[in-house]
Amino acid sequence: MQTTHPHHSTALPTMSYRLPVSHGWAVLPDATRELGGLTPTPNGFRARLFIGSARDIDEYTAQTLAAVLARSAGYQVHGTDPGGLAVVVATLAALLGR
Repeated sequence: MQTTHPHHSTALPTMSYRLPVSHGWAVLPDATRELGGLTPTPNGFRARLFIGSARDIDEYTAQTLAAVLARSAGYQVHGTDPGGLAVVVATLAALLGR
């Protein structure tokens, strides 16, 4: 279920990304397309990344996500597996330096 709240004029616009999960790994939606089929976050936008029940992320997917999120004003990662969430957050933080 998704709840939409009114945005105030001072709130940054947000882009949401939902990654599929394959055998416990977060994967790109369309690995054969540029940036895995994901649109890069525009300057000044925040990003919300949903990884579902993923327990890990491979190096290629993490580097591709870092390229997609590189220009974002910030990002949040959401998932249902606490261990997998910690792994993905730490991996992206190391690649993005934030």
